[in-house]
Amino acid sequence: MRDSHRADAERLLVRAVEEEARRTGGRTDTGALLARARGALDTMAAGAAEEYAAYTEALDAA
Repeated sequence: MRDSHRADAERLLVRAVEEEARRTGGRTDTGALLARARGALDTMAAGAAEEYAAYTEALDAA
């Protein structure tokens, strides 16, 4: 994943975890939740590597 795309995804993950912490009144382990979210992001990125490569090639061509 490109650094800029990874940074965007990381910002969204942090916002989602912060929102979950607010929603649950702070009863959420934000560190653990963020770690799981990052792991899931890595898994999704690995599974979509071929499609992502095609996407970035199209971006570069445009």
